[in-house]
Amino acid sequence: MINVEDFTSLPIGVMVPLEGRVDECPRCGRHGIRECSEYGNPYVVHRQTSEVMSDGMLTQPEDFCPLVAM
Repeated sequence: MINVEDFTSLPIGVMVPLEGRVDECPRCGRHGIRECSEYGNPYVVHRQTSEVMSDGMLTQPEDFCPLVAM
């Protein structure tokens, strides 16, 4: 089963269980949740998919903005 979570429709300040707090993206202005990649690079997730697999849950961002110095 695949679940799509769209954080852009949630108001700023809402706490999403297991994800974090919804905030405004400093890059594009849409709502999203700040995360870090496994390499420590920050990004804001606007929409992600989650799939329950036999060995756990796979969560992948589908729409996100990297937060790197330009």
